Amino acid sequence: MSRGACERAALVTAAAWLCSGYWPTAQAQTPAPAAPTGRREASVDFNIPSQPMASALNSWAVQANAQVFVDPAPVAHLIAPAVSGSLTPRQALRVLLAHTNLEVAQGANGVFVIKPRPPALAARPAPPTPAVSDDAAPVAPPPRQSLTARASAGPWLFGIFAQFARDSGTATGGASGAIAGEYFITDHVAAALALTAPRSHSFDGSGSQDTPAQRASAHLQSSAVMLKYYFAPQNRLRPYLGAGIAVTALYDSSAVAGLDRVTVGPAVVAGLDVTLNPHWLFRAELGWEQVRPALAAGPGGDIRLDPVQFGLGFVYRFGGLSRDADFFVKRR
Repeated sequence: MSRGACERAALVTAAAWLCSGYWPTAQAQTPAPAAPTGRREASVDFNIPSQPMASALNSWAVQANAQVFVDPAPVAHLIAPAVSGSLTPRQALRVLLAHTNLEVAQGANGVFVIKPRPPALAARPAPPTPAVSDDAAPVAPPPRQSLTARASAGPWLFGIFAQFARDSGTATGGASGAIAGEYFITDHVAAALALTAPRSHSFDGSGSQDTPAQRASAHLQSSAVMLKYYFAPQNRLRPYLGAGIAVTALYDSSAVAGLDRVTVGPAVVAGLDVTLNPHWLFRAELGWEQVRPALAAGPGGDIRLDPVQFGLGFVYRFGGLSRDADFFVKRR
């Protein structure tokens, strides 16, 4: 044999030896590549006793003349059942994995891959958190929704006042006390009731050409029902206007006949509340009432008192969900 023929024979022998070898796979190895996936699988007489899953898969690969790939971790503590009979390689694998959380898939290269089944309801991945740079400006939290004045401070108001009345003309008024209650229908509109303590009023009585008029007097007690409008119900200074009806009772009159009676007339008021804290307010108020009792007899005619009243006092508002924080945020 020539030298060139010898070299060619040596190369062929080396190539044949390399081709006859096989590369290891995870857990199981096979002597020959598996059939393509499109080809119909032939039945094989399997005889695999019960044993650890890794060893059983290796026995299956040898008897099925196929390749199998498996991660050692999922099968480390599993015991495979016995498989015996004429089955296709895929059927035999299913018997081995029947009571496990493993499933089999075959790749395009014919290799069988053993892997854990995905959970029935895969957890939805959390949305990625956007990266925040160190120089990014801090995001301010949304401002808290402030309560309305009626909801925070409450719909009810009660006040007590020192009041001074000045009558019209030659009539004189005097000092007295008063109480008031209000209910806020809305933040701006309130229904009010005010009661004054009795006070004494003096005025000129009836007279004649021969007899000069005498100084007369009577006790007066008034009540007023009004609607008030508050212009700035959530500010520190809260001006308001009101209008309604005053009911005035005159009694214990002297030097005038027929003056003991009740009169009804219009009434108006203007005032200012100064907020001291979420519940307490200081109030200054100026009002006018029409008080014109008609005499039952005598030449004196009607008497016009029409007192102008000025009062100072404190009011307390309640019935809401007021908090000190809300008060200091809202006041201006």
